[in-house]
Amino acid sequence: MCGIVGGIGYSVIGIQRALDAMTNRGPDGSGLWREDRVVFGHRRLAILDLTRNGRQPMTDVSGRITITFNGEIYNFRELRKELSSQFNFGTQTDTEVLIAGYLRWGMEGLLRRVRGMFAFGLWDAGIQTLYLARDPFGKKPLYYWQSGTKILFASTMNAILSVLERTPSIDDEALDDYLTYLAVPGEKSIFSGIRKLLPGHYASFCNDQLSLTRYWYLSFASPLDITEEEAIEEVERLLRKGVRRRLVSDVPIGAFLSGGVDSGLVTALMAQESNHPITTLTMGFADHRFDERAFARKVSDVYQTRHHEEVLGEELWRFIPEIVMNTGEPFADSSAIPTYFVAKFAREHVTVALNGDGGDELFAGYTRPLAEAMAIPYRRWFPRVLRDSLGRYVSGKGKLHPRLLNGFKQVLEAGQTSPKEAFVFNRALRPYRQRLYSSAFLHRLGQHHPDDWYHRVWDEADGKTSVDKALYGDTMTYLPDELLPKMDAMTMAHALEARSPLLDVDLAEFVAKLPYTLKIQRLETKALLKKVAERHLPRDVLYRPKKGFNMPMSQWLQTALAKPLRELLLGREAANRGLFQQDKVQAMIQAHQSGKKDYGQQLWSLLMLEIWFQMYVNGNLQVLEHFDSLRHSPVFGGVGL
Repeated sequence: MCGIVGGIGYSVIGIQRALDAMTNRGPDGSGLWREDRVVFGHRRLAILDLTRNGRQPMTDVSGRITITFNGEIYNFRELRKELSSQFNFGTQTDTEVLIAGYLRWGMEGLLRRVRGMFAFGLWDAGIQTLYLARDPFGKKPLYYWQSGTKILFASTMNAILSVLERTPSIDDEALDDYLTYLAVPGEKSIFSGIRKLLPGHYASFCNDQLSLTRYWYLSFASPLDITEEEAIEEVERLLRKGVRRRLVSDVPIGAFLSGGVDSGLVTALMAQESNHPITTLTMGFADHRFDERAFARKVSDVYQTRHHEEVLGEELWRFIPEIVMNTGEPFADSSAIPTYFVAKFAREHVTVALNGDGGDELFAGYTRPLAEAMAIPYRRWFPRVLRDSLGRYVSGKGKLHPRLLNGFKQVLEAGQTSPKEAFVFNRALRPYRQRLYSSAFLHRLGQHHPDDWYHRVWDEADGKTSVDKALYGDTMTYLPDELLPKMDAMTMAHALEARSPLLDVDLAEFVAKLPYTLKIQRLETKALLKKVAERHLPRDVLYRPKKGFNMPMSQWLQTALAKPLRELLLGREAANRGLFQQDKVQAMIQAHQSGKKDYGQQLWSLLMLEIWFQMYVNGNLQVLEHFDSLRHSPVFGGVGL
């Protein structure tokens, strides 16, 4: 796990600045390589082969191939064995296997064989071509900027900006998308011209021409004729294999244990596959509504793990600016805050931590696929006029509780329209665009709408049912756009490597072929994975209401964050941007803080955006002054920007 940077047409001094901007991603060393106009840089977090042999950038013995690589290739030992008849390996690294594999199979052949999380740049001097590649799910980030004969790439936005002579302008469409999705989705970035290489893609830059190729696609087109018991057996076999692959490490390794199904099952299989007691790490909350430590302890007790707990209270919001600085782009998923702190806490005990990311997307853990499964017969049995009437009625009710009622609300809303239209997120500022955005901002957006990205992904899905299309959509949008960037940014802020066994490609490809009726049974989401987990976990850990990892932002924006919210959103800097109608923003704040209406998600999105603007665009670290009164305490003091 590392930070990478490189390009064609940029100076060593610029690449060194980028390396300096990524120290947290690789505190164990750095390296530079240059040949003519090509420069590569690398920051190292040593995980495998801790000797000097593991240093990067790495060049093959012929001098033809040079690579700078971030991530882990979990099947590198199998590939190394296959390649050993043709190559004499000089290290124990997966990096050297990537070079040998490229020379043997070419770029696409290599990428189809590797199993892991990765982003890398590879220079082939023989054909004067730069390749960039990213793993199938987008676990590892990769930004790039291309201008004429020059191209630049890096792991982080901060690194890219430190090389460019001037900060690019804001991409209005990306900003509009952020205000709906809480993160900038797809290949866009918040800055015009800076792009993200999409998951499952590679790029080649040759003769000043950039081309993009998709090498991996998650297909739902051929459902298997399989019994539930056969599916359970194969899911466990593949997941166990995925866990085993991710236990390879030359540094201490542990697991995030939240008390839920996904992390609990990963922990159980990890304990069974390990030859010694494993370390588990749990973040608890003073607010009992969010605290799941009791369930995590039950799993720890069963497998006798070395269990560590930390508790966070409301004082954690004082580090919001520091968290924003590590995201690189505007990001409004409030679960980034506890993720940041659990990673900080975990790094005191381990260097690598396994997690449960991917379980909800692959196994139908969200209410949206469930709602679509229920909407299929609802659309067929009820007349359109009744569905329209019921949908309009519940749409004005806001978010309902308990979660089951909110799920039925989604069914009634989905029944009003097509599955494709029902798939888009109606959250954050999407319903308020026309009345909140300034006329100038709306004019610049033209015909663009945030739904465009989700519609594009829906259209490329090959599932035979609308539920399969929704599952594909979640896996290709919410997961790589929001969840995985959050995990990478928050863990790498503390030089911690996060691994996700549930996102093993072999497992994902098998699960995509299972009928959705095995994943959703009656009103039970993630039914198949829970039946696998029944073999290993207490039932009360599996069958209970899901709490999630979010924060009580609505409450905080009425209390501790009320003053910073007003000062920042109604201040001169925000007004001068001309993005929003300030009187409407003020009315939204007043309604929320008086308790008349809950605008928590909307105001949190605007607050995170304004903090980001002041840091990244204005270069104004005085934004910290708004949080100074919140930052100093005997419990959480001592962490600064």
